[in-house]
Amino acid sequence: MKIKLDDVMQSMSYPFDAAYYYYIPLETVLMFHNGRIYGKAVFGISDESDVEKNKDEFIRLPDLGKKGHATIMKGFAKQVKDEETREYLLRTIENTEDGRYFDDAVSELKLQMEWYTYRDRVHKEFALRWCRSVGLEAVE
Repeated sequence: MKIKLDDVMQSMSYPFDAAYYYYIPLETVLMFHNGRIYGKAVFGISDESDVEKNKDEFIRLPDLGKKGHATIMKGFAKQVKDEETREYLLRTIENTEDGRYFDDAVSELKLQMEWYTYRDRVHKEFALRWCRSVGLEAVE
């Protein structure tokens, strides 16, 4: 079975522990957050319990949660060459794991492009590994 790599990567882009994505082969991606459904309307699906009842028709996509996002932020900070900048970024991550201060610091330091490139590369590597582990062929 094939899956769009972008769909898998999208499931990792929200740092919420309560957001879950499900893939309906050849149709769409559904996101559930705080009990609400986001995505294309699917007949007979109004909440996560409907997905659970029909779970053989859906593939739960991976999520990183807050800890996973914090790990990616730390990985980026640790590879920054300037020691003062690196320590500043690491302190922002310690203050909050949801990335609010980190994103502000990255913007303030004008490191957005480097950060987005790093984050997207890590998401892509993780998505490809996940696809292989569940027997899906990722297509770009």
